[in-house]
Amino acid sequence: MKLKLCVIGCGGFARIFADSLTAVRDRVDLYFASRDYNRAKSYSDEFGGLGYFGSYEEAAASPDVSALYICTPHDLHLEHTLIAASEKKHVLLEKPIAPTMEEAQSVISAAKDAGIKLMVAENYRFLAPVIKAHELIRSGIVGRVRLVQLQEEFPFDPSSWRNDRDRNGGGVFIDGGIHKASVLAFLSERPDQVYALQVPSGNSGLDAEDGIIVTTRSPNGVVGVINHTWSAGKTTERPWVSVTGTLASLHFQMGSSWLKIDYGTSQETLIFEDDRRGIASMVLEFGRSILEDDDPTMTGDEGLKDLTLVLKAYESIQSGLPEKLA
Repeated sequence: MKLKLCVIGCGGFARIFADSLTAVRDRVDLYFASRDYNRAKSYSDEFGGLGYFGSYEEAAASPDVSALYICTPHDLHLEHTLIAASEKKHVLLEKPIAPTMEEAQSVISAAKDAGIKLMVAENYRFLAPVIKAHELIRSGIVGRVRLVQLQEEFPFDPSSWRNDRDRNGGGVFIDGGIHKASVLAFLSERPDQVYALQVPSGNSGLDAEDGIIVTTRSPNGVVGVINHTWSAGKTTERPWVSVTGTLASLHFQMGSSWLKIDYGTSQETLIFEDDRRGIASMVLEFGRSILEDDDPTMTGDEGLKDLTLVLKAYESIQSGLPEKLA
């Protein structure tokens, strides 16, 4: 059975999302909705959509649509989830789940009350190297994990709602950095402590941070380090991840198709099918959860935990002290 998915919000990332599903369109029917009817039609024409809508309410009410992919600004996530819930339509919701804990909890409650599936669109969890690293760590091949490091430096100047602290929920960490927070928790263990420092701004006129260094500690002692900066002078290598264990270490780049295992005296490189974003695998998992009436891999509760880490990091910047995570 095909997943009949309507994209809510025809912005820049909606184009990336739709293009990423090219190889799985035999299992996913796409529709598009925008407050601008002509924009929705344009996206539908460009990406082979089966229909388009000039309002989100109309899309949610359509019998042709079974689920909504909500790709709108963070401060609208709750409002648009409520629209989906009112029509009993399943929700694939862009990260972060919401800009605040209160709104995130309301998103989860709305989905639960409506009896619909809620999956946070954390596509980094579906990248082949991330999945394989998770498997290798659980297999014991790296020994006891000691340190997980994630780094991205990229020239990006946030504008529009992304440069509005209230609408975005913060700066770059809640926007792109939350990917790293989610992967860190997936590869080690949910941290119980976070300490963060803001990097001096590289862009003028910003309402929030454009660079952050975050250190975490998990209950079993694993240390995590995240450097997420969007004001580097030039593009560096793709975001990289390193996992250091007592027996071996792992290294890979987000969006690359390889993972290196370093045993100290020898190395091994694993190669995967090329998939820069993990979006297709993520959407297929969302469809599976609906078809099998099962919880998706990336539940609303998981999204809430990722958001908690991000917001506690912001609290740490303000307090200058480590913050405990419940």
